[in-house]
Amino acid sequence: MDAFINLTLEEQNVTFFMYETDANSTNNISEIQLIAKLQRFVSNRAVDYPSLIGLLVAYVVLIITGATGNGLVCMAVARKPQMRSARNVFIINLAISDLILCLFTMPFSLIEIVLKFWPLGLLTCKLVAALQATSIFVSTISITAIALDRYKVIVYPTQQSCTPIHAVSTLTSIWVIALFLSSPLFIFRTVDHVHVGLPWLDSVDYCLERWPMKNGRFVYSVFSMVFQYALPILIVTIAYARICRKLRQRIVNRSSTLETKQQRDKQRMKKTNVLLISIALIFGISWLPLNILNVVTDFYYPFQDDSVFRIVFACCHMAGMSSACSNPLLYGWLNDNFRKEFNEIFSSTCSCSKTQSNSK
Repeated sequence: MDAFINLTLEEQNVTFFMYETDANSTNNISEIQLIAKLQRFVSNRAVDYPSLIGLLVAYVVLIITGATGNGLVCMAVARKPQMRSARNVFIINLAISDLILCLFTMPFSLIEIVLKFWPLGLLTCKLVAALQATSIFVSTISITAIALDRYKVIVYPTQQSCTPIHAVSTLTSIWVIALFLSSPLFIFRTVDHVHVGLPWLDSVDYCLERWPMKNGRFVYSVFSMVFQYALPILIVTIAYARICRKLRQRIVNRSSTLETKQQRDKQRMKKTNVLLISIALIFGISWLPLNILNVVTDFYYPFQDDSVFRIVFACCHMAGMSSACSNPLLYGWLNDNFRKEFNEIFSSTCSCSKTQSNSK
């Protein structure tokens, strides 16, 4: 789930024997051998140039798209106090967590993928993984909370609606749970300093995880897969399935109503069903590759070439991060109130642009 690249044992335990000996033994190494030994330090790039360009383009598109969509959701609420309802806070919370993913963790994750050595220090090494994990947990728990809230409203409409106090306490609980679930990454992530001893390169740093028990990383990956993927998708699927069944029952019970109204209700129900199924499917498809890759590689590392693993990881990571782009569409644009605010934002932006162009 985190953006940590599992370094190969060769990289994690680099030894530089020609610099551990005296100058005379170093002179006995041929020029070709010396160049071969130093080649890995000539460049800090871990992937080839075409792959680097492809990753840069893909991540920039994801960052811009996700930041724009989630920024619009936050702007819509900031502009209109009427949008700050207790029910909408879950959507806002989802947008904030996705913004953190887009603006902070995606750029640093890209750095971690394409570089062999970590140049940004211990605190950043810890924060990249911990903040990303926290944002992902907040995002998935918020999606689950939205599903449960909709389930309660539609299946049990007579129960008390969501109050501001209840909404705030739920949001606080979501962030506390997310911070707790992601805390092992902050605790066990560290930076290894490896001495090189070159005139132009004294040492290199590796950002990695040091777990206190054997297979600790594998255990945490399974744990994360259960709480970040399997359990939320199970709850979301059951909740939306119950909602679809409840809406179908309501239409059947209204069989005595006018045919035109009944047809309109069926169309509305069909649209709602498609939306709910899309939410569950997109969530499941987006996060499945990364969760499977983490569990598989933590149990058995099948890649001979580390650059191949980095590219595979990047593709799975981007699939998961694409949820930050789809969430504003599913929970914002397809919401009538949010769509109305988006249209007003676009209209005001276009009007300002026309006014400025006319004044020149």
